[in-house]
Amino acid sequence: MKINETLRNKDYSISCVRFIAMCFIVVCHMMQRDDFASDINGAHIGWAFWFNIGVQMFLFISGFLYGKKESIDTVSFFKRAFPKILVDYYIFIIVMLIAICISPSYNIGVGRAFKLLTFSGTVPGLGHLWFVPTILFCYLLTPIISEIVKAIDQRSDIRFWIEMVLFLMIVQAILKLFFKSFTPAWIVCYVIGMIYSRIIRRGPRNRTVFDAIVIIMCLLIVPIQFRIDYWPHGDLPSPFAALYGTFTNYGHVFLGIAAVLLIRYIYEKMENESNNHPILNWSDKYSYDVYLVHHVFVQSAFGCVEYITNRFFALPLAVLLTVVSAIVLYCVSDFVRTRLTTALRRLPN
Repeated sequence: MKINETLRNKDYSISCVRFIAMCFIVVCHMMQRDDFASDINGAHIGWAFWFNIGVQMFLFISGFLYGKKESIDTVSFFKRAFPKILVDYYIFIIVMLIAICISPSYNIGVGRAFKLLTFSGTVPGLGHLWFVPTILFCYLLTPIISEIVKAIDQRSDIRFWIEMVLFLMIVQAILKLFFKSFTPAWIVCYVIGMIYSRIIRRGPRNRTVFDAIVIIMCLLIVPIQFRIDYWPHGDLPSPFAALYGTFTNYGHVFLGIAAVLLIRYIYEKMENESNNHPILNWSDKYSYDVYLVHHVFVQSAFGCVEYITNRFFALPLAVLLTVVSAIVLYCVSDFVRTRLTTALRRLPN
C-alpha cells in the first residue's frame, strides 16, 4: 500500500525527462563515434553536439528536485547523496581498470588510473566520467545554495528576479576564478534548477516569466550557434574566440532547460490516469548506471563497433549490453550501498 501511494504521488513528468535525457546521451555518443553530421550550405553540423544536452537536462532536474526541499540537513544529505554516486562509480572503475590492465587495447599507466580514482581526470574511452565530479561538486554546494535561494525567495517578485540573476552571475564568476577544473555553466545549470523549484511555488506569473526567458535565450543563442558552425573554432574573429566556449556552454544549458520544460508540458497534456509506467520506473532506477557503462560499449576500444562492422547489428547489441551491464552494476552497488548506509546511520549526526 505504501509503495502504491508513493507511485501515485510520483511526478512522472520528471521521470519522462530523465528517460529521454538518458536516451539523448546514448544516441549522442553513437553519433559522435561515427561523426554523424550534415553539411548544409558549407556548415558542418555535428548532430551529436545537439543531442548531448541530455547532461544539462540531468543537472537541471537534479537541482530542481533538491531545490524543492524546505530544508537540507547537511550531514544527512551527504550520507544519502554521496554513496548514491560513489559506490556505483568505484565498482565500475575497479572493473574497468582490471579490464584495461589485461587488455592489449589500452595502456593508460598508473598516473591516469590514479586520476580516475581521485576524479582528477579521465582516460580514453571513459571521457564521459567528467560528469561524476561535477555532480558531486553540485551536491557539495547544495546545502549552501539551498539556504541562499531560500533567503532570496523571501523577496518581492522584482527584487527576487534581480537578486537571482546577480546570484547566478556571482556563481559563474567565482567558479571561473577559483574552480578552474569545473565548467561553470554546468554548475550554474544545477543552480538554475534549484531556483526554478522556487519560481514554481511563486505562482504562474513567475513561471511564465521563466519560460519566456528560456525561450528568448534559445531564440538568441541557437541561430548564432548554427551560424558559428560555418567557421572552425580557431578561425573565429579574436574578440569572439575567447567567449566561444562560454557562449556554447550556456547555449547547451538553455537548450537543456527548454527540453525539460517542453517534455514536462507535453507529458502533462498527454498523461492518463494509469500509474503503470514500467519504462519510466526502470529508467529512474537504472539511468545513472546506464550513463556509467554505456560509453564502454558505444565509444571505447571495447565498443561493439570495434569488432562488428555492421552498424545495424553492432549498435543494438551495444544497447543490449548496456542495459544488462547497468542492471548488474546497480544490483552489486545496491548490495554494497545498503550495508554502507546501515553503517553510516550508526554514525552520530
